[in-house]
Amino acid sequence: MGSLNDHSIASYEALVTHKLREHPRNRDLALAQCIGALTLDIFESQGKGQVEVLQYHGLKDGMSIYDLGCGCGRTAQALYKSGWKGRYKGADIIQRLVDEIRRKCPGYEAIVHRKLTVAAPDNSLDILYHWSVFTHLFVEECFLYMQDIFRALRPGGKMIFSFLELDEPAHHDVFHNRMIAFRDGAPVPHLDTFLHRNWIRNWADQIGFTKLTFTDGNDYSQHPAFWQTLVSMEKPM
Repeated sequence: MGSLNDHSIASYEALVTHKLREHPRNRDLALAQCIGALTLDIFESQGKGQVEVLQYHGLKDGMSIYDLGCGCGRTAQALYKSGWKGRYKGADIIQRLVDEIRRKCPGYEAIVHRKLTVAAPDNSLDILYHWSVFTHLFVEECFLYMQDIFRALRPGGKMIFSFLELDEPAHHDVFHNRMIAFRDGAPVPHLDTFLHRNWIRNWADQIGFTKLTFTDGNDYSQHPAFWQTLVSMEKPM
């Protein structure tokens, strides 16, 4: 299986370097901003919300979970503080972010993994989740990840992830701002990818996932609103 395109690795290495230079006396804030949290309070609040999403979709003690694109551990740190007991494994493409999880969450496993695969055996995971990962990949990379995630999940296991879609009004500004940057020749820090629910349904059908459920980014009826659209799907028993 191939590796991630260099667009992801180079852009995030540059972002981490920039933020650490911008906040030389506050490493926690620098790394939080690398994954989109402007303040540490926001970082903590978002992490708690992500744990609530996982709990809504069936997270229990004793499960084996995989955090794809774990970053510096926004979800991992919230899980750790919540007292959840289970097997956590996180994977990211940036060593400095992975090191932060190892520092903040003793006993959690975190690795650098740059292939379009999941570093887990067949049929071994109860839940695999990723937040704002497919938002920064080419659609072909998204499909290849989904194929390997299916392999790694146990029968009955779930994949839960967030994505950008143009049908979501809250995402219109992302597209508009990027369009302005391209028009004006301004630098664009990283790739932003918009997916369509029908594409995801089609990929799920091809791969074998079932029981797809979508949650709008502004829906707070079951857990805090996520801003990005969420989808959950299951590997059949």
